[in-house]
Amino acid sequence: ERRFRSLVQHSSDVITVVDIDSTVRFVSPAVARVFGYEPEALVGTRLTAIIHPDDRSRAAASLADAANRPSVPMSPAGWRVRHRDGTYLFAETLATNLLPDPSVRGIVLNTRDVSERQALERQLTHQAFHDPLTGLANRALFRDRVQHALAVADRQQRRLAVLFLDLDDFKKV
Repeated sequence: ERRFRSLVQHSSDVITVVDIDSTVRFVSPAVARVFGYEPEALVGTRLTAIIHPDDRSRAAASLADAANRPSVPMSPAGWRVRHRDGTYLFAETLATNLLPDPSVRGIVLNTRDVSERQALERQLTHQAFHDPLTGLANRALFRDRVQHALAVADRQQRRLAVLFLDLDDFKKV
């Protein structure tokens, strides 16, 4: 028990135990460092209250899914969690249903802040599809958009036109 308590107390992930209705029964001290809340402030509240309104249904569905699969860790799910300062952080959560376990009696959530990873992914995607000098769309994005437009036109049995304009010596401009 002491080993378990020490592991939970010093985990970099936020460990939360919730009921099926998302009522928080336990949250590890890491919540203060990651999301700015004191653990006692969240116990007894609904976890969904600090999840972005656009993500609440997905989070509730993930909890319901976990509730139907005892002792089986679910695939990581992502949603935005409100930090105590009012900003939203991207979080990745792994849920495991331990409701039948008499020592836990809840759904265990292991949550980590992945905001930096999300920002880096957006930056890399932007760099892959935009010219670094002008910020304009590059050929890769052009091809992607044309392929998408062709697929939509094909499905809807519509025509599509593409206008190509070549500017001589554009690099000098």
